[in-house]
Amino acid sequence: MSKLSPRRIDYLIAVFKCSKGKGYARQREIIEELGIAKPTASLMIKKLREEGYLEIRERRIFLDKKGEKMIEEALWKHGVLENAFVKLGLSSREACEISWRILDRVPNKIVERIWRNIGMPDRCPCGYLLPTGGREDILNFEVCKTSDSLRRYGSDRSKSD
Repeated sequence: MSKLSPRRIDYLIAVFKCSKGKGYARQREIIEELGIAKPTASLMIKKLREEGYLEIRERRIFLDKKGEKMIEEALWKHGVLENAFVKLGLSSREACEISWRILDRVPNKIVERIWRNIGMPDRCPCGYLLPTGGREDILNFEVCKTSDSLRRYGSDRSKSD
């Protein structure tokens, strides 16, 4: 996974979740999803657009190809790590929370080895299909439902970059 801060990943996940059903998100939806102030959201959305993760047209926020790739990697890594933690005896909730917290710290090569060693799961413990890196439309995937109850994956994260 490219080195993105946890906060940037949170924003991309929020855009992804808010895009479900219509293909784009609105700034107010992202603000509600993340529980942040409008100026904070505006600044990060601008940064992510400048970095090539988001595209903005007519006040609609879209994941760009680079953003879609990042979401695909995040969902896959989260699902693999969550599966591994559940196999080690953690509850689904604990596994989900820890997986989101360490997602940006575990290299893809390590996650790939874990994936192979736990039987190459194609679903997270909640039953959602994991992206495979194929040509699937990323909006067909879901963010693990356990994470919804966590209110931002790891509330102890720094809000700044």
